Amino acid sequence: MRPSHDRDRRLLDTMPQCIWAADAEGRVNYWNRAGLEYSGLDAASLTDGSFWEMLHVDDRAEARVHWERGLRGDPTFERQVRLRRASDGLFRWHLVRAVAERDDTGALLGWIATATDIDDQKKAEDLLREAVHLRDDFLSVASHELRTPLTALKLEVSNLLRLARLDAGSERARLIAKVEKIDAQTARLRGLIDDLLDVSSLAAGQLELQIGPVDLAEVAGEVGARFIDEAARLGSRLTIDARERAVGCWDRDRLEQIVSNLISNAVKYGDGKPIDVSVRAEGGHAQLVVRDQGLGIAPRDHERIFGRFERAANSVNFGGIGLGLWIVKQIVNVFGGAVSVESAPGAGSIFTVELPYAALAQRIAWKAKAQEAPMAARASAPSSTCTVVRGARTLPSAAADPIAAPSPNPKRWA
Repeated sequence: MRPSHDRDRRLLDTMPQCIWAADAEGRVNYWNRAGLEYSGLDAASLTDGSFWEMLHVDDRAEARVHWERGLRGDPTFERQVRLRRASDGLFRWHLVRAVAERDDTGALLGWIATATDIDDQKKAEDLLREAVHLRDDFLSVASHELRTPLTALKLEVSNLLRLARLDAGSERARLIAKVEKIDAQTARLRGLIDDLLDVSSLAAGQLELQIGPVDLAEVAGEVGARFIDEAARLGSRLTIDARERAVGCWDRDRLEQIVSNLISNAVKYGDGKPIDVSVRAEGGHAQLVVRDQGLGIAPRDHERIFGRFERAANSVNFGGIGLGLWIVKQIVNVFGGAVSVESAPGAGSIFTVELPYAALAQRIAWKAKAQEAPMAARASAPSSTCTVVRGARTLPSAAADPIAAPSPNPKRWA
């Protein structure tokens, strides 16, 4: 067995990784050549504590606890730690793994541990995180700065439109049409800026929510009515079926954002064909369905379109920056719901959103209880008073209002 043992050691000495061996009690009894060179030690001066002395002082305690837990039965040990390099005294990040060595009966003989240098990878990850952070900061600042002149411009356009409608001159109709086009483009620019601001807010977990009882059917009706003229201009007949009240504990503005982005998407890709929007009360959740008969989406792209800056179609014929569906998915996730799509090229698309009535409330209650915050007293059943919550992961506390019976005069627009 000795020649075999010596051959194994020679093999380990040729490997560039730092490798150690320990007995069943965890006492290190072997270092390969790379480990000795990295640590600056020689085999004669090794002690059981030599390995732990290589670790950064901030990493030792937790690594020790993790290692002791492994000795008591965990099959593997894997941890990122900083190890001191003797040649320059620098601490570099390593991924340390240890696996148990057992005999034919399963009895523990010892441990084999390796350390892989991942310092360059860690630095690259840190630089990437910093770049993402700087990008999100830029988007947030830029969005706020762009909003200021845009708000003033919107006000002036509104005043100009009001004066144009009061003018009885021969150019009145032409002037109104031009101002309305300016107003529409201003609104579009405002929407793009809001989307950019939402990107940074959602990425930072700082989405502001005003939680209160909201009727999804009412929101769908109001938002849908705003798109009827736009859909008609593109040749589509837009129908909104809001027969049942669906009241849940949500943020109204964010709910409007979900409905608006989905209808806008249907109008854009609807190919001038009918678009149907419906709201249903389904047990413990509300369901919003937006159906078009337009271009459709290939099955391989069903997940991709919900990504950031992704678009259902890459054609230059369609505007947008690819944030609408991503924002929908993020807000739906905050509400504890789910969004899905059924589509095929040329067969249109069906987007379905399911929103639990009380999930948002329950998550806020759970968070309040965990933090023992005074918000727990305020996060009771939904009322006409909204609760302002900062943070896209900071969510509500109570059951939603009961679902009312269907209205005898259902709202319907076409």
